[in-house]
Amino acid sequence: MKKYFAMFLAALMLLSLAAGCALTGSDTPADPDATPAPSTTDGTDAEANLDLTAVVAEVGDEAVTLGDVKELFDYIVQMYTSYGYDITSDPEMLSNMVDDVVNNLVEAKVIAVKAKALGYGEFDETQQKELEERIETEIQDLDSYYRAQAESEAETDSSIDVDARTMELILEEAAYNMNDENATYEDYVDFLSKDVTENYMQELLQNDQLKDVALTAEQIQEEYDALVEEQMTYYMESPEAYKYDQESYEMSGDAPVAFAPDGYSRILHIFCAYEEELPDQYEANAADMALIEEEYGALALAAALEGTAGDAAKMQELVDQYRTLKTANEGMYEAHISAAREKANSLYAELQAGADFATLMKEQSSPDDYSDYPIFAEKGILIAKEYECDADWSDVVKEEFAKLSIGQYSEVFADEDGYHIIFYLADEPSGTVELSSIEEGIRAYLLEDMRSSEWDALVEEWMNDGTVKLHEEVYQVLLDS
Repeated sequence: MKKYFAMFLAALMLLSLAAGCALTGSDTPADPDATPAPSTTDGTDAEANLDLTAVVAEVGDEAVTLGDVKELFDYIVQMYTSYGYDITSDPEMLSNMVDDVVNNLVEAKVIAVKAKALGYGEFDETQQKELEERIETEIQDLDSYYRAQAESEAETDSSIDVDARTMELILEEAAYNMNDENATYEDYVDFLSKDVTENYMQELLQNDQLKDVALTAEQIQEEYDALVEEQMTYYMESPEAYKYDQESYEMSGDAPVAFAPDGYSRILHIFCAYEEELPDQYEANAADMALIEEEYGALALAAALEGTAGDAAKMQELVDQYRTLKTANEGMYEAHISAAREKANSLYAELQAGADFATLMKEQSSPDDYSDYPIFAEKGILIAKEYECDADWSDVVKEEFAKLSIGQYSEVFADEDGYHIIFYLADEPSGTVELSSIEEGIRAYLLEDMRSSEWDALVEEWMNDGTVKLHEEVYQVLLDS
């Protein structure tokens, strides 16, 4: 469900056990007028006797309850356990984790309260329209997500009503997220609408508070110089890492690369994947063939050692069995590859007739890791004959590439993934990359870092301006339960 994904992201944020804006621990003494900690009757029933409505923190008129803390805390403990870590045996780690859960929940509440207090809940016409579009998208995504699951289930069970199953799945998520088994679809739409609205308010708050954060040319130049120095050393020592890093930058715009090692080129790539899966019988036949080879080899060796013809009848029987299996597998493999081969040959004929390689690559290639990024049909995909890179080409592709010169394309060839035609577009310029070509990438992540630092400082100020009343003794009972 979506809930699990959201909680997983929250858990990842806490793995370092270092909350950004700490209120707990020695920073804030317990409130002497705090609500008493929920009591328990005995150790074994401690969890069952927790008062999950008890207030852990007050932020204006809003509150974080023990139930809020326990839900996320339990999830993180469960996540650690699933990876084989028994953090319940480390009291100090558990204590730090509870503090971090509380800090993050309180921080989210502080931001929400501040957004309302500063008027970000009052939307102008443009903002209201954008908010309504976001809510509509959220609801549509919810339906699409579970409808796809229902349709998948219906493929193997014709009795499933897709509409009814979709609604059933949505209501399961609603019950979990709202902690209400009786939640209706309308209830959940309202719940999600409020969540989207709150997030939108916080986004408006953050953007307005950080609108004056800016970078200087000197900061960008300084970062560029540091990147060049660092990456020159790194890629000279590990040139095989360049392909993954550079292509990741071209896909995402993050982490620009300022230095390129020697030995890389760019190719365009038409790919026709094998569309039909090989049946299970293919693997079963292959296993039987391997056993026949082993048995035949043993008989042949025994015959050679004895200087006789051996058990000729048995050996011929094995040969006949092997041929039958081999013929069957050849037929299955032909069915597996024939459509891809036919398509590749057809595209090759179009190239021979003058079709544009990049256009065919964009419009006719089977989906691969590069299909969603138009830049690779323009700039080409990296390849290096000398290096074994992450997410690399097969040996067959590299062998075919080695036969080409710039401006040439290959004939149709196949490897274990499918049929290929490649075009040698250019060699990748080596050396230092000009600042102008990566300046926007540098600017983007530097500005994001600066905005993040400014935001953290602002939230820290809000967290400690006296508006938060924390009741540590209320949530410390989780460590006992």
